[in-house]
Amino acid sequence: MTTSVTSSLEEINAVLHDHNPFAQPPYVNANNVWGKGFPDVEFLNAHASDAVFRALEEIRLGHYSTTSILITAQDGTGKTHIISRIRHRLQAQGGALFVFANKFNDLNQIKQGFQQILAESLSNIGSQGVKQWQELAAAMANDALKFVSADAKPIAAKDFVKRIETIDDEDKVQRWINQLTKAFCKTRSVQDPDIVRAIFWTLSDDEAAFASNWLAGKALAQFKANDLRLPDQKQSFDATLQILALISEYNELVICFDELDVLDFDDRGLHKSQIVASLVKELFENLKRGVILSVLMPGTWTDRIKKELPGGVSQKMTTQGNPYDLRYMDGDSALELVAFFLKEFYESRSLCPPHQVYPFDEGAIRAIGREKPTVREVLQWCRENCKPTAEIDEDLSVDNGKKSSVLLISETDPVEMAFINELDEDIINSLDDNYLLAEALLLGFQTIIGETVEGVTLEEVTTGVGKKGKRDDYLNFKILGEEAGYIVSIGVAVLQYDGGRALGAGLRRLVDEEERFDLTRGCLVRSKNKPINNYFISTYLNPLIEEGGEFVELNEKEIKPLIALRSVYQKRGSDYKITEEDITNFISKYGAKYWLGIHNPLLKEILSDPSYQIPEGIEDEPESLPENVANDLDSTETEDLQELIHV
Repeated sequence: MTTSVTSSLEEINAVLHDHNPFAQPPYVNANNVWGKGFPDVEFLNAHASDAVFRALEEIRLGHYSTTSILITAQDGTGKTHIISRIRHRLQAQGGALFVFANKFNDLNQIKQGFQQILAESLSNIGSQGVKQWQELAAAMANDALKFVSADAKPIAAKDFVKRIETIDDEDKVQRWINQLTKAFCKTRSVQDPDIVRAIFWTLSDDEAAFASNWLAGKALAQFKANDLRLPDQKQSFDATLQILALISEYNELVICFDELDVLDFDDRGLHKSQIVASLVKELFENLKRGVILSVLMPGTWTDRIKKELPGGVSQKMTTQGNPYDLRYMDGDSALELVAFFLKEFYESRSLCPPHQVYPFDEGAIRAIGREKPTVREVLQWCRENCKPTAEIDEDLSVDNGKKSSVLLISETDPVEMAFINELDEDIINSLDDNYLLAEALLLGFQTIIGETVEGVTLEEVTTGVGKKGKRDDYLNFKILGEEAGYIVSIGVAVLQYDGGRALGAGLRRLVDEEERFDLTRGCLVRSKNKPINNYFISTYLNPLIEEGGEFVELNEKEIKPLIALRSVYQKRGSDYKITEEDITNFISKYGAKYWLGIHNPLLKEILSDPSYQIPEGIEDEPESLPENVANDLDSTETEDLQELIHV
């Protein structure tokens, strides 16, 4: 709502005193891509986002099937802004499915990581008001129903989901899914029918998360795998390519790679950008219909990719032509950016300011623009200087008896701002990522080496847990130190697996009957709401607890600040321009406030004296018998699908 009558300065200043329009840290994160977008002035660097939509249109016209676009820009100029703009426009207008590939937590398993990213991205809401998986599943299901009944009319994705949601008979839903799978496989050449079945299961809101996890390559608890009639799943790039091939039957796909400049390397010493560049090449060679967009800094592109990788890799990253450079701001664009933020702020409060950039001076903003700042620098300046006029007058510097038009910038801890930005990330999809959770805990313990916590004096934290100092896939790290005069070696394993061999392998290492890892005690970190079957409880968990090991409950509130800290640490040079010393000082100053360092409850619980008791509330895994699925549609099943058509 807007008003044409200028509001009183007293009223406006009172609101500005309580609410800073620029309080949001000037960083765009995954929440802004998937959720409410960061305020976007769409004319800024429109040439880059327009290139993606132009490529999509050319693909639809049949000029080519796949292309890759590269954006190079300095930090803060709006690389992730562009990705957010693309995502929100696709969601509003349709035309392509969208994948945001920014967080590869284990660079040694980049292809498995991309399979998870693909599944998680497609679990977000698309242009039809349902998950992108459900858009794909509905399109496939309509083809299957057309095979069963030539006069079947297409059913909208939302209606498909509603029809399945309204059926209380679980057996009937299971029959529908199986029959759709059989019918679809008769219309297409399908390499793995189980992938088709899992995609159809995403139409059920109750089962969508399990089906998506299976498609991501994650093991399901046996009872759930049996319910969905899905086999044991192993991560496979071949499965990823099959999913991409199915998508290309119905939609274009836009895959956006971001955060390639962070200081992260695999065990071979390859930088994240180099590993992802090789993945882009392979995806380009296999993607049948879509656009691959990569964004990175010019130095990373020149020094790490063009100079150090084979020419075929860099060529596949930018088949659309030369990289698109993002531009710095000028006086006009800086003014429009500030006016855009303030317009949204004032209109939401039914206020009309005396001019479009109040409480700022237009000349001061233009002067800043002439210095060619980044978007981030302009927003940071606004954040520090957006004050009611009375407070501005007090802060203005005096030169020869005249007030300067340049506003003073107050001090803000850059690490705290970065940490708050990362803390705002939604980590719900990360709570099953064993590698990420373990890395966050590892960094947390590394920040308290030399401290005495819960009676344990930490001397070393190491990922070299084996006899020869090697890493292990299931025992994440060891904490070495001294407790009550004795040497302690605490093995920590984050095991968020729903079941299967991986969970058993991790539990077996914690018990360490063969003494392979020289542990004085083992610590299992796991959510209590994840079921454990009776065999694992009796064979591993009970002996672990009886021998002084621990089951430490993983909860979002306690791990979230550690995940945020890890992200800040990774981006310290590329995004936030801070040092390790800055981070150490931040933890020392704000640890109690943000549950970091010696103040984190999860770190303290891992180091605490064992209780010798299994905590209450651990769920038992239900038992379920597998069922056989026939390959051919019989007349009864055809009648069932007719019922689905006419629900």
